[in-house]
Amino acid sequence: MSNFDLGPDVISRVRDATDAVEVISEHVRLRRRGRTWEGLCPFHEEKTPSFSVDPEKGLYYCFGCHAGGDVFKFLMERENLSFPEAVEQLARRFGVPLPAAGPEARRRRTENERQQSLLEEAQHWFVEQLMEADGAPARRELERRGFPASSWRDVGFGWAPDDWRQLLEHLRRRHPEGVLVKAGLAIQPDAGKPPYDRFRNRLMFPIRARDGRLVAFGGRILGDGEPKYLNSPEGDLFHKRSTLFNLDRARREVASKGKVIVVEGYFDCLTLQRVGVGNVVATLGTALTSEHARILRRLLGTDGRVLLCYDADSAGRRAAGVGVGVLLQAGVDVAIIDLQGGKDPDDIVRDKGVDAFMEMAAHPVGILDFLLEDLPPNPADRRRAGLAFSALVCAASDPAIRQNLIEELARRLNLRPREIEAQGREPRRRDAPTASATIQPRPTTAPGERDLARILLLGTPSAGERAVKEIRPELVDDPRVRELLQMAAAGSLGEKLLSWVMTESENEATQTFVAALCLAGLPPVTEDTTRTTLETLGRRQRRDQARALQEAIENASQEGDMERLAQLQMEKIEFRKQGA
Repeated sequence: MSNFDLGPDVISRVRDATDAVEVISEHVRLRRRGRTWEGLCPFHEEKTPSFSVDPEKGLYYCFGCHAGGDVFKFLMERENLSFPEAVEQLARRFGVPLPAAGPEARRRRTENERQQSLLEEAQHWFVEQLMEADGAPARRELERRGFPASSWRDVGFGWAPDDWRQLLEHLRRRHPEGVLVKAGLAIQPDAGKPPYDRFRNRLMFPIRARDGRLVAFGGRILGDGEPKYLNSPEGDLFHKRSTLFNLDRARREVASKGKVIVVEGYFDCLTLQRVGVGNVVATLGTALTSEHARILRRLLGTDGRVLLCYDADSAGRRAAGVGVGVLLQAGVDVAIIDLQGGKDPDDIVRDKGVDAFMEMAAHPVGILDFLLEDLPPNPADRRRAGLAFSALVCAASDPAIRQNLIEELARRLNLRPREIEAQGREPRRRDAPTASATIQPRPTTAPGERDLARILLLGTPSAGERAVKEIRPELVDDPRVRELLQMAAAGSLGEKLLSWVMTESENEATQTFVAALCLAGLPPVTEDTTRTTLETLGRRQRRDQARALQEAIENASQEGDMERLAQLQMEKIEFRKQGA
């Protein structure tokens, strides 16, 4: 959490004061070309400059690899900074004073610092318990798995005794029981009953944020009992969807190698780390999320690669399929380390040695090899089942990766690429087999919609207001343009809309889209182009409305829903009165 109040006005002041060319030229050799600057893209290998910087708007965009955003995002990508860190760095550099955070933010920070201090106390206690007589089963388990005693403190292994209140009694001398419950170390049962320790009879793993702060614990039960693995509950410090186990140790090697191995379990991750595989992280009892993908993409850069290495059972294969879809949507190249025989990475290393695992990692399985492995042999059935992956490959946000996957899938199914693209744009049937139920087709910009976005961003206020009045967001096909139109309707136009996209929107696709529009060197937005664009879009939207209304009328007629039919007929009459 930042010590400063980084509200929209403050961020705008920092952006206005920042010389984007000065900042970016420390990483890229830039040369002026008209009103923009150009150079070789730092995010991919190239010999001809395709990287452009707009000093007035503080934006960059590469027309080769399609990386784009504002100066804050550039620093985040190149120097592995968080957004607040990038803002604070630029504020210091360009002399913009930052206001201190308000009382509520200070209260939250104090509370978080108190919780973190409490977790560190608990970690110290867990480590001590590992060396007590009661910790003997945990020590034997670590030795069985190949972890020498000399490594235990470095990793942070600990032991939670099989006792209901031992940790709680140790900490309650200095901390109220309610604080222990809020920190996730104790559980409060029904009213009137005392709290008790959350972790009991478990080998303990500290979970740290990528900057090394202790934010949670994971515990593996020894012997019988459920769940096998138990994590701290989510709270102010800990969010499973954006936390990757071991990232604090692995981040430097991940960034230097441009490659990361993602596994499922603590021991899978730590075993690989123990034998010298430093670029490995694990998810924490949840599928790979879009937040995880964004973190990895920022660390890896545009040329990086994720190797998914999940268990070889059916659950592991399903999780890998979900991860593939999430990573493709985030613009990350991905392949699979395919473990055979129902093994996991920990099993492979202990049974066959690290060289066996490294051989598998050196020859990962391509996405389509993995996804199409179990298709039926009959050509017609194979084609039908394989088409279910059209939406997944079409959802890849990196244009080169997407095109390669579309062409490869088409070749394997003996189809034409445009058939894959057409299938990928169709809404997914509820019962269709899929690697990830969350995959949606990649946005395509319908005719006129790109010009609509330019009107909102670069047109006069009156042009933007007219666009908001005449164009219905729900009838805009491209979700990036739809997001811009919705924000414009909320009162953001021109520079205000640009600032909102770059600082408030969580949609990286929209940010890159906006950067590309602003740096494309297109003719200026005029009254004539505004009128033509809005008339074209208006006609198209009215056609779409009329078509949808007619389909609804036909459906109501076929179903014999006379009440609904009468209502739709009245809507059609009103629609025609409006000149549609």
